[in-house]
Amino acid sequence: MRKWLTLVMSMLALSAALASTRDVETGPSFQLIFRDTYSGTNETVINVGDSVRWVWRSGYHTTTSYNNLWDAEVSSVQRTFTYTFNQPGVYEYYCIPHESLGMVGTVRVRIPGDVDFSCVVDDSDLLDVLFAFGASGARREDLNYDRVVDDADLLIVLFNFGNGC
Repeated sequence: MRKWLTLVMSMLALSAALASTRDVETGPSFQLIFRDTYSGTNETVINVGDSVRWVWRSGYHTTTSYNNLWDAEVSSVQRTFTYTFNQPGVYEYYCIPHESLGMVGTVRVRIPGDVDFSCVVDDSDLLDVLFAFGASGARREDLNYDRVVDDADLLIVLFNFGNGC
């Protein structure tokens, strides 16, 4: 049993250490929106070290951060743009030609295991996962993004317990 638990914890540590990339559709179905392919909304939640890749679907658009960290064209000419987030925080962005029409988005970057974005993995994160245990869908408690809150998410909190920004 102890060997099995060590193996599971090692695999979780490795998977948490590997950065991932989340896709955001830009102008899907000729709509003036950004849409995260996981949540289906204009909000993307990732861990520190992960990347967001904006993928062109229709029209001419930009992805431009309000704090001047990036400004890129996403169009039929430049089909993707990827940015890696190395600091926790909230990053808001917009499309220059369509901002006034509501084409805006948000990237929320957290440390692994920080369910409530408090910048520390603590008992409130543990309780959030426990109370959501068994729930499915795109949820903030789904820390490994497999669309179900389960023991893997609980282990991510436990493995990172006490870590902070």
